[in-house]
Amino acid sequence: MAQSVLCISCPNGISEAIGEALRQAGTTGIWEVSQREWRAFFNGEDGEIAAAVLRLNPEAVLRWETHEPVDWVARYQASLRALPVGRRFVILPSPDMENPWPGRIPLQLVPGMAFGTGEHFTTASCLRALETLPQVPPSVFDLGCGTGILSAAAWKLGARRVLACDVDPEACAVSRETARVNATPFEIVEGSADGVDERFSCIFANILAQTLVELMPVIRKCMLTGGALIGSGILVELGEEVLNAASLQGLRLIQRRTDGEWWTFLWRTS
Repeated sequence: MAQSVLCISCPNGISEAIGEALRQAGTTGIWEVSQREWRAFFNGEDGEIAAAVLRLNPEAVLRWETHEPVDWVARYQASLRALPVGRRFVILPSPDMENPWPGRIPLQLVPGMAFGTGEHFTTASCLRALETLPQVPPSVFDLGCGTGILSAAAWKLGARRVLACDVDPEACAVSRETARVNATPFEIVEGSADGVDERFSCIFANILAQTLVELMPVIRKCMLTGGALIGSGILVELGEEVLNAASLQGLRLIQRRTDGEWWTFLWRTS
């Protein structure tokens, strides 16, 4: 039986509120192609579903397509491969997979996760930025942790105070599993930066640009003197807005990376 697929494109990124609306509407699966393009699978077309998405984001571009059923488990299993990232890491998409690069630090994924896996530029470039720091940050805050892979990487490099947080309870659950399979007992809390009363030597913020701009003053308060902020998930056209917000907080831009679609920035406090 053919499936109906709602193709969603949002120029400023797709919020978790849309994901929740799709789940409540009975989606059988969501494919996050990127942070601004999703595919949601249903048993039939329903105009109310599209209307709900447009209420949450009037700028969303929607279209329905009809696809033959896909065995996602088989497709995922067939795609499994070890992925070297940067100079020091290798991402293993299955706990049973052997590390083909013993000299690299293995980061094991929770099976079935589709985003925050290291294949996307934003996650991989955060890992590369972490590697460029002159020394391992003793304390790390992973804001909007997603799968928790960045927290696991920081722990395996030698950070011994790693706090991960996300407003999505499902992301927190995945991060807990990531911590378990990697034997990296970092702390995970549900919430955002405004609920954290602590300062860190390094902060990851792989989140949407608009959210990063809004949280920049709070993030700055969480940074130690001389600390680093690695920001990603920033669409190229929104880069200047984020840079301006960071400059207003007295942050110095140290490094920038782009793949033509996304920015990753590294800042330092004075």
